[in-house]
Amino acid sequence: LGSAWQTSRLRHPSIGSRTAPTSSQGRRVEGAMANPHSCTDPDLQEPEELEKFYGTSIERGFTSSKAEEVLKRDGPNELEKPPKPTLLMLFIMQLTGFVIILLLCAAVASIVVNGTGPKKDDILSYTTGKAIFIIVLINAGIAAWTEHKAGDALEALSQMTQASIYVLRDGHEVKVDVPNVVRGDVVILGTGDVVPADMRLIEADDVKVSEMALTGEPDDVAKTSKLKFKKPGEPEKLTPENMVFSGCSVTNGKGRGIVCETGMSTRIGRIAQLIAGEDGGKQKKKCGCLPDTSASATPLQQNLEKLGGRIGMIAIVVCIVIFIIGVAMNRTDPSNPGSPAWLYMILIAVTLAVAAIPEGIPLCVTISLSIGCSDMVTKNVLVRKLAAVETLGSASVICSDKTGTLTEGKMTLVNMWSGGVAYDVEGKGFDPTVGGIAREGTGKDASSDMGVRSALLAALLC
Repeated sequence: LGSAWQTSRLRHPSIGSRTAPTSSQGRRVEGAMANPHSCTDPDLQEPEELEKFYGTSIERGFTSSKAEEVLKRDGPNELEKPPKPTLLMLFIMQLTGFVIILLLCAAVASIVVNGTGPKKDDILSYTTGKAIFIIVLINAGIAAWTEHKAGDALEALSQMTQASIYVLRDGHEVKVDVPNVVRGDVVILGTGDVVPADMRLIEADDVKVSEMALTGEPDDVAKTSKLKFKKPGEPEKLTPENMVFSGCSVTNGKGRGIVCETGMSTRIGRIAQLIAGEDGGKQKKKCGCLPDTSASATPLQQNLEKLGGRIGMIAIVVCIVIFIIGVAMNRTDPSNPGSPAWLYMILIAVTLAVAAIPEGIPLCVTISLSIGCSDMVTKNVLVRKLAAVETLGSASVICSDKTGTLTEGKMTLVNMWSGGVAYDVEGKGFDPTVGGIAREGTGKDASSDMGVRSALLAALLC
């Protein structure tokens, strides 16, 4: 993301650039850019000017009605997401595989051949074509329903774990969901919080922020609420010292800030726009309307596509050879000797092609993956795409950095020793309402022990 942000600044010099003040007051105050509700260079303006620009109050924040009005105007504070495919769309997408198309063609050919043959009135002669259609529909139905239910479950989980933050509304600190944060909101930040939007700090008490998600730098960055201008010859900083940006976590201190940008207008949102712009800004389509997922196909899907292509080519070649040989030998229908040889050999070739295509492969693969998906659910693993079950089985080496992926980048106290006694410390992150302190081995509550209280007081004062 850091390299992407630097690339964006090369392509768009106005993004993230800061220049020296040009007004007599020692700062540059401009109007809005493309968005009339977006303030230019908030890091070069005093908090009082931003307060006036956004029509907010540093001491009381927005009123509830004003916040709702701004939310309706600007939209939710979240990055744009691709539309969720419907169950019907997922079902149709299952029918676009090469093997499935071959099976559908074989089923149609089987019905046409039997419908034009001497047994066209016999309903049993259409059994093969009907069986193939039923197998294809069952296969597509199982895969589509599994992916649809997994998508619903993941969406429900994301709503349950939706981040929230404290903001000033009507003069009171209230907790609101991050998507409801708007431009002009006064946000209260504390250690462990994730910055909900791009903000200009108006108070900063020993605030440090991890900007790894934005710049890629591992070291925490100290922040201040003061105005600082670039001196002649001083290298330009990627992020101003009085600004904090969406997606970055507060690792130390506490502060307050005025929200300047939300959603796709934040720096992380512009990076997302840049990445989307490399793909033309739109999701690739196939067949004119269906999402193209070929770039993320699993090894099993790729191998099935190759297998289907090979089977199809071999079946076509064999059928052509059989047709030519049969016509050359003047093979006619024994039950109707007067019919031409080419018509009889067409029926033979199509029948051979239908028999050559393995209609059981897609259903067997889908059932196998469904069983694997069910087994993973019992181990608390939710699979969104059915084919992803096979992807995990194909992985031989998983490369991952530690902090932020396998861990949270936070140090937590789990044991302590005071006055010759060992204690176990339980809890969860920065939540003071969860956990407690107990004597090691006994489990007896020790939160009132003098040794515990004196040790924690000494740690606090130091």
